[in-house]
Amino acid sequence: MNALLTVEDLKVSFPTRTGLVEAVRGVSFTLGRERLGIVGESGSGKSQTGRAIMGLTPGHAQVTAKQLSFDGIDLLSASPKVRRDLRGKRIAMILQDPKYSLNPVMSIGRQIVETLRQHETVGRSEARERALDMLAAVQIRDPKRVYDLYPHEVSGGMGQRAMIAMMLVAGPELLIADEPTSALDVTVQLEVLGILDKLVAERGMGLIFVSHDLRLVSSFCDRVIVMYAGRIVEELAASELANAKHPYTQGLLNCMPAIGSDRHPLPVLDRKPEWAQ
Repeated sequence: MNALLTVEDLKVSFPTRTGLVEAVRGVSFTLGRERLGIVGESGSGKSQTGRAIMGLTPGHAQVTAKQLSFDGIDLLSASPKVRRDLRGKRIAMILQDPKYSLNPVMSIGRQIVETLRQHETVGRSEARERALDMLAAVQIRDPKRVYDLYPHEVSGGMGQRAMIAMMLVAGPELLIADEPTSALDVTVQLEVLGILDKLVAERGMGLIFVSHDLRLVSSFCDRVIVMYAGRIVEELAASELANAKHPYTQGLLNCMPAIGSDRHPLPVLDRKPEWAQ
């Protein structure tokens, strides 16, 4: 399998008044045209890994790696123009909450069209048609009505679908989904995952699915990376997640509710200092 993305010894740190905060500490993995899950608790470095790949890390941060390449392009030495051309066109990222990711003073349709016309030379009418087709592809029932609505006029689930449509309209080869279903109820979660699954399969994309929900990742992804304190502590096939060897992964699995079993007292994760070494 040819690697679409190669990450080797990625480090992301932030200088603060009290010293250097190391958010990502030596992360390495490769990604083909598959679904890779990255799981871990809040603050484990999942989102910062995705943002470093996208080139969205704040300017004051320090990002280093032995290799960070996408389809043969060195992302660390790439010029700002190359990065802008890649972002949205070949690499896209769905952020956590559409309420904060969508522009509140632009209609949903106009935002999707803006993304498309930033990367392709298309006329207004063709851009509108492609935006409507994309809204239909993410199972929005009345695309023409939603096209003219503003973000505050739609539900969380519909806003997340609109965000997915905007990220996919230019046909990216790599999609980073940063907890795309965390703000949604369970039934809408399943619908959104179904949409992503279908689009990834049809387009042959690579997908990085960032989440803290192990059950969701185990059923949706092909491989899983488990992060703790900025490092990868375990990597395994999603189907083998129940047989995880690392005590942190086992602890996360043990914290999930189990129907019909006695969970009193609730299990507590017994953290070991060596996990962060």
